[in-house]
Amino acid sequence: MKENSIKNSIKQLLCLVFIVLINSWSHAQVKQEKARLTVSYYKEGNLSFLKVSAIYKDGALFVPAQGLDLNAYRVFENDSLVPLGTMLVNAEGTAQIDVSKVFENDSLLYTFEVNHIGSEKYKKVSKDISVKVAHLTSELKTINENYFIEAKLTDANNEPIQDTELKVKLQRFFSPLTVGNSLYFTDENGTINVPITTIMPGRDGKLNYEVILLDSYDYGTIKSILKTTIGKPIKDDLSTFDQRTMWSPPRKAPWVILIVPNILIFGVWFILIILVINLFRISKHKNKSYEKH
Repeated sequence: MKENSIKNSIKQLLCLVFIVLINSWSHAQVKQEKARLTVSYYKEGNLSFLKVSAIYKDGALFVPAQGLDLNAYRVFENDSLVPLGTMLVNAEGTAQIDVSKVFENDSLLYTFEVNHIGSEKYKKVSKDISVKVAHLTSELKTINENYFIEAKLTDANNEPIQDTELKVKLQRFFSPLTVGNSLYFTDENGTINVPITTIMPGRDGKLNYEVILLDSYDYGTIKSILKTTIGKPIKDDLSTFDQRTMWSPPRKAPWVILIVPNILIFGVWFILIILVINLFRISKHKNKSYEKH
């Protein structure tokens, strides 16, 4: 009986140890997060990008999926994938890849896939996007000494795209300013004409305007930059940048500020050194006097 009770106690102890090890092992496993991807297409001039935003839910909040490595592919009609490169999501939860070379030969529709094959922290996830090719051009025109911005939106076959919303803005230091109405729609020729009613100042008279097709379901975001020299040149007569003033950088401080304090400092140190020398002479003279007596 005693041997059976001992065996039962050992079995119970082993089962308890096994359960504890299993629980500790399961808790030691890193929980995989489910990332959520948003893929958008952006084009400016001859450059085209895929922009990715990646987040995951941490408790009640969505936070950037920092460190998430992504693969980008072009998808063909037969579901074959051509790799375009890799991306790494930054601290802000964004990443982008240049896909300009894909659009060297215009096609009606392009499909891209961005995926993560799975890792210790994140689960497997993928997202695709399809975009049509569009071209957005802009130029400055003058009619009766009045300036207009004419922009044209066409598809891959250079056919006009009608009834599409475009925005026109003027680039400034902090954020662009809206030009004219808040939005314009292309006509049957795929064009808009936006009058420039106010000529803003610009350095050397340079003003850069941008025409934007924003977050189109078919064409993504397309931006056309128009550089002009119609601005009012900035004359900063009050500037003291090249002068020596109290509010200038240290290398352009007034000469008085540089010279006078240094003279005072060297003068104080000179007096202190003279005092020390005199004290040394007095102490030396006293020692000689004691020796004579």
